[in-house]
Amino acid sequence: MILTQKQVQRIIREELIRLEEQGCADRQDGCVRKDKDGTWYILNNKKGGIWKRGFKSEQSAKDSLSAMHARGR
Repeated sequence: MILTQKQVQRIIREELIRLEEQGCADRQDGCVRKDKDGTWYILNNKKGGIWKRGFKSEQSAKDSLSAMHARGR
C-alpha cells in the first residue's frame, strides 16, 4: 500500500495529538477541547485520542464527562 504525502502527514499529526493529549486529566486544561468547526469534544484520558465529540458548548461536554464519572464507568 502506498500512502500519499497528505495521508502520512495526517497520520503523524493524529498520532502526535493522541500522545500529547493522553493523560489530559492530570493537566490544568483538562480533557475538554474546542474543535475547528466550533463544536466541543472530550479526550480519552487513558488511551489518548477523542472519546466523544459534537457537543454544542463547553459546559455540555463537561456535564457529560461529570455524568460519566458519577456512573463510575
